[in-house]
Amino acid sequence: MNIPCLPPPVDTILTAYEHLTAEIDQRMQDLIRQRFSTLIHCRPGCSDCCIEFAVLPLEAAILLDVLLREKRPARQENRCVFLLENGHCRVYDRRPILCRTQGLALAYIDADSLTIEVSACPINFPEAFPFEQDDLFFMDSFNDRLAALNLQYCRKAGLQPDCRIALSDIAGSLR
Repeated sequence: MNIPCLPPPVDTILTAYEHLTAEIDQRMQDLIRQRFSTLIHCRPGCSDCCIEFAVLPLEAAILLDVLLREKRPARQENRCVFLLENGHCRVYDRRPILCRTQGLALAYIDADSLTIEVSACPINFPEAFPFEQDDLFFMDSFNDRLAALNLQYCRKAGLQPDCRIALSDIAGSLR
């Protein structure tokens, strides 16, 4: 697939994205330390959640920038193209928000049914784990902020903000 031209984000958008990811990382660390220090099995080399998926243009541009600076071709695998043979992430410092939040119990509010949808790592949490509300990492506000930053980026770059770009297409664009 041909991906659209993805210029690097302007500094204000990149800085806001970096603040968003830092806030997510801190919230994740706090939740693990306070509630799940003995349950979370995520460690360097754990790659069970490293699968192919697609990201918004803003995150695609950030990943492409990392790859362009590396000046080496991306490695293709059956799983995430950024997964190295040792199970480590090639773009760990710039990994997408979806990757940053894996391992914990992610919660989304379904406004129509007034319920909370939970997605949890089966390695860390058995299927019937008795989650309390304080155990959950609510993603809606973070996703809203990412969508707003992506919209700003796409307006400046002349891109469609609702498109998604597969990780393998980002890596493949360097060939």
